[in-house]
Amino acid sequence: MVEISELKGKLRENSALYGNDKVITGVIERIEPKYADEWPITLETSILDALNRSGVHRPYQHQVDAINLSLKGSDVVMESPTASGKTLAFIVPMLDSIVRNTGSHALMIYPMKALAFDQRFQIERLCESLSIESWTYDGDTPNEHKKLLRQNPPQILFTNPEYLNTSFLAWRQKWSQFLRNLRYVIIDEMHEYRGFFGGNMALLLRRFFLQMNRLDVSPRVFLSTATCANPEQHARDLTGRDVELISAKEALRPRRNFIFVDPDIPDFKYRDILRLRVEKAALTVLSMGLQVLIFCPTKRFLEEAYRGCRRDAVELGLDSNKISVFHADLKNDLRQSIQWKMKSGEISVLLTTNALELGLDIGGLDGVILAGFPPSIMSAWQQIGRAGRGWQKDAFVLFFAMNDPIDRFFVGNLEAFLHKPYDQLVIDPSNQQLIENHLPSLVEETGGQIMPRDKEIIGDVFYRAATVDKGRPIKGYQPQHHLSIRGGIGQSFQLKSGNEELGKISAMRRFREAYIGAIFTFFGRRYTVRSHEEYSIILESVELRRRTEPKFYSVLSLSRIIDGFGYGDIEVYYGLISIVMNFSGYNLVDEKSGEILSAGGTEDAMFMRDHHAFWIRFSPNEKTRLAIGALEHLVRVGAMFVIPADRFDTSTYSRTNESGSEAFYYENYSGGIGVAKSLFNAWVVALEKGIEIAKNCPCKIGCQNCIEPAKSYDISNAQIDKVRGIELASDLLKAVEKGPDRKFQNGRMIPQKD
Repeated sequence: MVEISELKGKLRENSALYGNDKVITGVIERIEPKYADEWPITLETSILDALNRSGVHRPYQHQVDAINLSLKGSDVVMESPTASGKTLAFIVPMLDSIVRNTGSHALMIYPMKALAFDQRFQIERLCESLSIESWTYDGDTPNEHKKLLRQNPPQILFTNPEYLNTSFLAWRQKWSQFLRNLRYVIIDEMHEYRGFFGGNMALLLRRFFLQMNRLDVSPRVFLSTATCANPEQHARDLTGRDVELISAKEALRPRRNFIFVDPDIPDFKYRDILRLRVEKAALTVLSMGLQVLIFCPTKRFLEEAYRGCRRDAVELGLDSNKISVFHADLKNDLRQSIQWKMKSGEISVLLTTNALELGLDIGGLDGVILAGFPPSIMSAWQQIGRAGRGWQKDAFVLFFAMNDPIDRFFVGNLEAFLHKPYDQLVIDPSNQQLIENHLPSLVEETGGQIMPRDKEIIGDVFYRAATVDKGRPIKGYQPQHHLSIRGGIGQSFQLKSGNEELGKISAMRRFREAYIGAIFTFFGRRYTVRSHEEYSIILESVELRRRTEPKFYSVLSLSRIIDGFGYGDIEVYYGLISIVMNFSGYNLVDEKSGEILSAGGTEDAMFMRDHHAFWIRFSPNEKTRLAIGALEHLVRVGAMFVIPADRFDTSTYSRTNESGSEAFYYENYSGGIGVAKSLFNAWVVALEKGIEIAKNCPCKIGCQNCIEPAKSYDISNAQIDKVRGIELASDLLKAVEKGPDRKFQNGRMIPQKD
């Protein structure tokens, strides 16, 4: 067990930490679990024997509660922290059903391959004496094996959303034996299905359960998730089914020590020096005999750090064979071999992308190192949860901030991060664009025959869309293969530097940050944007200490108000907006002197229609005019701790005019992913959190630790005043305490009766 003071000392000795770095530490204390006396006695004897042979003699109480509920025939959703025994909670009733019903099957759906591999390993240990077989059916399964699995399916199959769509539905006739005897559907890591991915998954599951209904098959469903604020509602939104909740939010956890670091590194050398710091940290923990995962922002960062670690390990007399890498592009056999070696202790330091964010259960893992903050707070906790899988053992988390405002924000707000409220998971299965994408598949799967009773399974909105004349199925055409489950809505663009593909960004970021001529930072490395191609952005690496400052102005208009309330001279709304965002060029600035060296850029515009938004409107006065920009950012900062949106899913905007002042929080994609609607229901909590963070920051006006740099295209950075923003936000909360005096109905605000 590593002492955190010793670890920090070693990191400084080995130059992973420097004297001028901003280093913040924190701790989350251990919670011991509550045990049940025994496994449910109603389980088949062979299952109880298998549990005893596997060494699991005493279950947690929440495991027994979930098992009993599932054995009674209920659809179950269980929420509990990482490493709290969720797997056994759904494996046990699933195996009990298979043992009792000869010839029956179970389908286990996982969002990531590494997780499916890890779960299959656990199941195989338990099934060894039960003569129950399991196999994986996904893109890594050889074609000859796929045919055999369809013809003679094992009792348990592991798959992912893509193959549920393109095989189990598109080739459902070839799966008839398996599907007609399907008794259980397991949906693990339910929290991964949110936003666009979640909306697609919700419609996919509705199509799948409709097919099961047409076969007169009604499998039990078991969903599991890490702690969140709305597990029961999210499970119902995702599946369209009634579920019963087993909640174990504070069931158990290890003691975790946190070291958050904002390194003292010049911006123009940031990425390369940060990578060296991560390498030094990796070699430090290797020399201390510790086992860690290192989450890297890109595959390139990972490969360069791996080479540096291996080279320096030899020079330091350390075993370089104990260092390895893991990412999605490795061959399946190699990925599985690396996971086995990590479990067995042959590998001590594993550098990975987010491919192992889920799916590596190692009780002895000592810590994780994060090179840059993940896309969302929920992703961060998933990566952190890889360490300390055994509640008895302490673990550490070492986070190095990139030169990014959000990364640095979390270094300055570690306590807020550690004690954030549970996430509200959001999806929108009524998203019209997603429904349009799924309709051709639904038509093919039903032969175009949608019946009134189907509405209960696929939902009102999907049903109404399906009953409009959508044509007949085209013989031999399988639309499932043209449906992107994870792709969401909106175009993305490949970033290229020479022959290297760095990653992808959205159309919004292309317009806002990667305009031609921009100095563009991608995971700590600087580039100049040379050109735009049809589906890609051409970059060239630069080392000059310069930056570009774009010039935008936007025209926002309201498309439709869906809901709203009034509080005196203040109104809050949820609805649809349209934005025309105009780019009028940029200034090239010398970072050291602040001098404008030149101006450039070609005028451009982006049209955004029917984007879901939450907004606050104030009557015109001088106080709100001066404070609205800061209020905008208090909402945005607070929302990060309330709504589980990835950092590029949303934007904010504020404006003032003769009719008043408004602050908007809107989704970057049309059609709705549920984020703005969720914030409309939780904005008070978000604003309170934004105020708390700003008040706790010692700055006088606003800084990157409390007020994110402005993303408005009307209010400039110079006009952001956190003191005025806090005052305005406090006035707003006082008005809300009295309750609304108006509600939006029938197209207008209607006074509320006392």
